[in-house]
Amino acid sequence: MVDRLPRDAALRNLYLDAALADVPRLLGAMDRNPYHATYGCLDRSFWHYRTAGFPSEMFQEGVLPLALVYRHELPGNRWQGQPRVRELAIAGLRFSAASAHGDGSCDDYYPFERALGAAAFSLLAAARAYQLLDLDDPPLRTWLELRGRWLIDHDESGSLANHQALASLGLWEVGQITGKREYREASRARIARLLAWQSDEGWFEEYGGADPGYLTVTIDCLARHFQQTGDPWLVAPARRAVAFARNFLHPDGSYGGPYGSRGTRHFYPHGMELLAAGNADAADLADGYLRSLRSGKQAYFSDDRMFAHRTANLLEAYLDWSPLRPPPGPAPREPFRYFPQAGLLVHRAALAHSVASAARGGVFQHFTGPGDCVGDAGLVLATSDGRIAVSQCHDRRREVHVASIAQPEPADGCLFAMRVRAVLDWVGHETATPVKQAVFHTGMWCVGRWCRTLVRKLLQRRLVTGRRKCPIRLTRQLEFFAVRRGCDAPRLRVTDTIELLHPALRVRRMHFGTDHEAAYVAASGVYQDSVLAPWTDLSGYVEELNARRAVTIVREFGEGERD
Repeated sequence: MVDRLPRDAALRNLYLDAALADVPRLLGAMDRNPYHATYGCLDRSFWHYRTAGFPSEMFQEGVLPLALVYRHELPGNRWQGQPRVRELAIAGLRFSAASAHGDGSCDDYYPFERALGAAAFSLLAAARAYQLLDLDDPPLRTWLELRGRWLIDHDESGSLANHQALASLGLWEVGQITGKREYREASRARIARLLAWQSDEGWFEEYGGADPGYLTVTIDCLARHFQQTGDPWLVAPARRAVAFARNFLHPDGSYGGPYGSRGTRHFYPHGMELLAAGNADAADLADGYLRSLRSGKQAYFSDDRMFAHRTANLLEAYLDWSPLRPPPGPAPREPFRYFPQAGLLVHRAALAHSVASAARGGVFQHFTGPGDCVGDAGLVLATSDGRIAVSQCHDRRREVHVASIAQPEPADGCLFAMRVRAVLDWVGHETATPVKQAVFHTGMWCVGRWCRTLVRKLLQRRLVTGRRKCPIRLTRQLEFFAVRRGCDAPRLRVTDTIELLHPALRVRRMHFGTDHEAAYVAASGVYQDSVLAPWTDLSGYVEELNARRAVTIVREFGEGERD
């Protein structure tokens, strides 16, 4: 048996410090007045500001961190054992039950949505809170069963592995509460379906591709399933998923980025802690995240909708922290690795790290050290008629060519090269208006409530997966060159050729962006230090592009320099 190494115990408290800092905000978000019909509601825009016409069930996930701080004696936890905290957590559960539809479903973004994601997130949180609070409450138990039954009988359009993993774990918890085998059997059936979505490369599908951020949610659920069931058939899929995720831990401890299928940067550490004692990759990921908490390099989930996701997970990571870990695994035999199914190129060395996505038109992040990162989230341009186009829309069918040093095609000194050809997509940034909201909500009240799947498919196509091809092409070549013998941080040359494919098309302005996301993703757009990197203004190339119908731009990055 491989000897295990001690971990830095001082880092463990970073989980707790970050989680406890969120508790006052959580208590402030809740309607604490028992005379209100909205007592226990955590959607402040509904009960307090009154800018929403219905409560979003996703906010009710906050009952779990309240139950955790009530139940556990933790350093600095002034809420442990406080009767009022327990009362408010129960009020949150009762509000969830009272505000649900008659079939146990719930809404998130619009009325009669019956959102599987919100149902799964909130059910898991509610079931865990119910047990932590030692409740024996028949009405709440009936509601938990009803929500579980709805999840058994319904699904959602689109392939979102993290939703399926959460639903499975929530059903298992309902089975634990009720003692009814049907929920545990449904949980195992959904897990089996989830495992069928796993790529040979280790990732689980998120809207047609690999997304490192949401992958950590799925890993968390798999690890918790194994913790509770001991099912041996979960071990290998979890190990493959963690091995794949390890490729996206950056030298500064940050994780994920615009190269994922959903462009997310978040990290759920609890599952990694559950696996860390026996899995070096999981331990690396957990320790990397803790270092990012210490340095402030992590992604900040600070908006009202997102922060409760993180709070409970941080508390559980602290509680299940592993003091021991295996030694770090050996360095990759080949510093460059291309994952063809995901469309991701990864370079890993001691302090250098680069990730590029062919599926997203060559977006990349390039680290030459812990504090030196350059990134590119793709081309953004506006045409003379005001339309906007981007190169980053996710599509694993793009034309891709990769070549390593073992092949004859790279130029002398080139360690690895990747060329991606992408036709741009027209995009828009659509916001609500009073008229749009009135028409949409009226339609949901009158007709949409009976065709939830169709409405979701239409919205997904409009906001997430829809593609409107633009007659502009970007060909991006990424070439990694050895700087000098013994240096593991290669220099990166990026050659972009932009071509206008329609004779009447004219470009007004364009940039290489660093932190934009074209498709709607709830977890995108959060703050991380890297989002402050400036966009590259390409106004100096616009005239040539319009006149010659093509332009080539060459940039080089390496050893702290940017050209």
